[in-house]
Amino acid sequence: MKKLSNQIIFGIILLIIGVLFLLRSTGIYNTGNLLSYVPSLFIILGIYSLIKSGFKSISGPVTMIIIFTVIQLLVLGVITWSTLASWWPLVIILIGAGIIINHYQRDKSKVYTRDNIDLMAILGEAQNTIKSSAFKGGDLTAVLGGVELDLRDSQTGPEPAIINVTVLLGGAEIRVPDDWDLKINVVPVLGGVDDNRTRMSNSSPKEKPDLIINGMVALGGLDIHD
Repeated sequence: MKKLSNQIIFGIILLIIGVLFLLRSTGIYNTGNLLSYVPSLFIILGIYSLIKSGFKSISGPVTMIIIFTVIQLLVLGVITWSTLASWWPLVIILIGAGIIINHYQRDKSKVYTRDNIDLMAILGEAQNTIKSSAFKGGDLTAVLGGVELDLRDSQTGPEPAIINVTVLLGGAEIRVPDDWDLKINVVPVLGGVDDNRTRMSNSSPKEKPDLIINGMVALGGLDIHD
């Protein structure tokens, strides 16, 4: 069975939240009790991201799990703001731990020889370099965070590779070989899509693009470089 991508899981969560708010705002059904458990959906997403990455991407998912766990406990009344205030030094501890984890993660070269990617950053950063002889594409998701994908050492197969990009209050950067043709179908919503590739004067359009980038950028940015 094919695993669901992080982007699909995030989309499902937004869909559920939207339906719950719609039912409540239209008076069809009072979903107040159900809405109080919305933070748990993001906790599940963080755990799923952590497991799916094989615990190689730690800081972002763990930060998300901690933040939404605290929010969930506050919403349910398990803890109060006064209780939380007495534990404020824990914030400093978590920030310090996050800096150390990020340092060691940056020291490890994240180079993969796979044909598909599923890169997600929520409240953090994610960086991957792909070396593939038949890159097919995948998903890039950035929510209050940033993702960087380096494809300069990759090649595509006979059909164009397709990357689906979702950026919300974050940023994404894609680096591609300078001889690739791209087709960009990204909708910016109070955001921007910048194609900063160096143009080759003697290059001619190919019959098919090497890479197709689809998706949406809301309150964020997508940068494309060679």
